[in-house]
Amino acid sequence: MLKKFSTKNFLFSFSMLILFSFFPSMLNRGIHDRKFQSKEEIKYPSVFPLTNEDKDWIENHLVKMTTREKCAQMIVPWVLGKDYSNDSLGLARMTHFVKDLKVGGLLFSTGDVLNEAIDINKMQEMADIPLLISADFESGLGMRLPDGTSFPYNMAVAATGDPQFAFEMAKVISAESRAIGIFQNYAPVADINNNPDNPVIGIRSYSEDRNIVAKYTGEFIRGSRQIGNISTAKHFPGHGNTKIDSHIDLPLIEGDSTYLLNNEIYPFKRLINNDVQSIMVGHLVVPALEDNDSLPATLSYKIVTDLLKHKLGFDGLIITDAMNMQALTKYFREDTAAVMAVKAGNDILIMPPHVETTINALVDAVQSGEIDILRINESVRKILAAKRWLRLQKNKISNIDDIGEKISTKSSLALASKIADRSITLVKNTRRVIPIRPGRYGKVLSVAFSFGVDEDSSLTFQEGVKENFKNTQIYMLNKESNTREYDRILRDARKSKLILVPYYMRPPSDEDSQKLFIKFKKVIEKLLVSRAPVVLISFGDPYLLSRYTNAKTYLSAFSDTPVSQKSMLKAMLGKIDITGELPISIPNTLYRMGYGIKLKKLSRQEKEFN
Repeated sequence: MLKKFSTKNFLFSFSMLILFSFFPSMLNRGIHDRKFQSKEEIKYPSVFPLTNEDKDWIENHLVKMTTREKCAQMIVPWVLGKDYSNDSLGLARMTHFVKDLKVGGLLFSTGDVLNEAIDINKMQEMADIPLLISADFESGLGMRLPDGTSFPYNMAVAATGDPQFAFEMAKVISAESRAIGIFQNYAPVADINNNPDNPVIGIRSYSEDRNIVAKYTGEFIRGSRQIGNISTAKHFPGHGNTKIDSHIDLPLIEGDSTYLLNNEIYPFKRLINNDVQSIMVGHLVVPALEDNDSLPATLSYKIVTDLLKHKLGFDGLIITDAMNMQALTKYFREDTAAVMAVKAGNDILIMPPHVETTINALVDAVQSGEIDILRINESVRKILAAKRWLRLQKNKISNIDDIGEKISTKSSLALASKIADRSITLVKNTRRVIPIRPGRYGKVLSVAFSFGVDEDSSLTFQEGVKENFKNTQIYMLNKESNTREYDRILRDARKSKLILVPYYMRPPSDEDSQKLFIKFKKVIEKLLVSRAPVVLISFGDPYLLSRYTNAKTYLSAFSDTPVSQKSMLKAMLGKIDITGELPISIPNTLYRMGYGIKLKKLSRQEKEFN
């Protein structure tokens, strides 16, 4: 028998309808937001030391946030840092992320220093909660912003044999980053490059040796922290031992769990013990650590939570590699990948293909009970802890007027040059061509091999050759070069008295680069049997000599940045001492890690004798 619907019941139902109509955010929070934890149950990341006042700040923000706002805090889209005066759509996109979607941060990429700082200020001013602004500055601001300081790559730093350089370099990068409003750097690379055919890590790694990698990454992180920037060790559990680029496909990392813990994972263990504040997880299939051999580490609960958080004891920020990389998008829907990444234990998802789709997927997963709101709270609490530790509420706005005084200073440029000078490594000098005395040679041929076209990184070295040798013929080979140009080079080689072969290619990663690699190989092999002395110079592939073992003269810079190219030329011409040592061993040769021919620079009398 139905109960009579009383006036009292009607008034209660009507009042609830009115209440939720005026306060839609209550609906948005969902029933799961009613869960709460006692103060004893709440855990804060130990890597971000917090006062009681800091913890109150975090909890006050957390309790006011809707489920959607919490999920959005975990999302970091990619944006450009450029002049938007003629690109209103680009600025509108960025504004939409911050003002409407309320994302937790932005990942700034290419642009220029001033406009990037202006954009960051604009976004910070409209954000309800300070944004955690990040960037990928492995070798300095110059790798993304032409007017920032550009350092040599990590392997070049290790070639100096001095870990203090990693510390000093990190301090400069962090100071320049903070000057424009960037407080998190997705560096350093903690991968051990123990596969010579690795197309994506290579010179981004410090070494093939786990202890060297651990030492140099530790110094980089120490330098960053001293300035007040969050560094990010990547790509857990180790991206060095693969032939596949995760930007293109899903790499496989082999080895049993004991081997991986004692090698690939070893630098990460050392860094966790030294309070690294953030770790990036790679899109890598690791069968020894995850039974599902189609599940990348980023989406694996066993790797992210069981191993990284529980077994290794890391309680800092855990960040996915870019969610728009083909290692994921080829095999997973973006909404599915987002939910799996959070369930695995990641705190921040960077560069999702579609930001709103990703946020919606996380909100739906919470609403349906697939993801517990306490799991979301755990990540957001860590994100807020990082922001509080950085004091973003006070430091989020940059002083635009004095940026020029803080970026690319004389001291930072001098440090970059010093590192580059010390990194140049002479491996073979059979014909004693090095140091080169330009006056001894007539016609000089310099042939640069690079994948690029218009923005060819070899310009710096080739221009230096023109300046230092009177009679030079310069070629810039790339993917647009044709057979006629190859033939012309070989004809010129027969008339030359000295041949320079600067090589910028990395190991091939796809079909296009593989085809180009084969074409270049044929040309280089013919150059190496020329009558004239041939100097093989590696800027991109540190293992180049293993492919051309008959080269009589071989040097490596372990870096293709302009400062490294300048140092290479100085070293070849005897203007600086050559002191670098191999941070890796070269297959198919006798040259092992630690080897390097030492040469003193030419004296004034020796230069004049030319």
